[in-house]
Amino acid sequence: MATNTMIGSGLYDASEVALLVGLAGDQVVRWSTDTQHGPAAVTPSFDRAFSFGDLIALTVARQIRAAGVSDRHLRSGTAFLRERFQSHNPLSSHEAIERLATSGNSFLLHESDDQYDDIGQGGQGTFKDVVRIGLKRVEFDEAGGPHRWVPVDGVVIDPRIQAGAPCVSGTRLPTSVIAGRAIDEPLDDLAFDLGVELAALEAAIRFEELLHDGGGVPA
Repeated sequence: MATNTMIGSGLYDASEVALLVGLAGDQVVRWSTDTQHGPAAVTPSFDRAFSFGDLIALTVARQIRAAGVSDRHLRSGTAFLRERFQSHNPLSSHEAIERLATSGNSFLLHESDDQYDDIGQGGQGTFKDVVRIGLKRVEFDEAGGPHRWVPVDGVVIDPRIQAGAPCVSGTRLPTSVIAGRAIDEPLDDLAFDLGVELAALEAAIRFEELLHDGGGVPA
């Protein structure tokens, strides 16, 4: 049963997060668990279930690791950020994300001008070939928390709608439901039945195909 704290926060299990972020399910579990390498990079908000904020944090964690930062340095850097920003989940905070970067295997926090702290390994310096972390398709609210994700045109992931399931923009229709029904129903009939434009159904189906390609969806 959903509690009051879950309502409007989005609710995902590890397999759903893995599909959206483009990770293996066991990787989601590892990054959300304390290990000998350090504390969890992302702590699930609801015991074994993840919130929309956790989903965004794991998307950021994936970007950091894909840039060459080790698991140990991801964990130690995130622990530093928790203290620095006084945030349970700093990898979902716009204030923190807009200052994150990588350089080779270094996990960096932008301080001023060309000055970065290596928060994964400790220390300061001027780094070459710095790559900033960014989320172009995620929207943040006035408090700096993730508000909405528009992974492709015509599809939105909003924690206040259908517990954060991807839906056709402007509706409460999950893309997974549309793709499932489209297997056996002509799109014209389905569009008439659901009261949506044919183009909206086609966008939902393309999104589900992208999702199941296994690479995650654009952030």
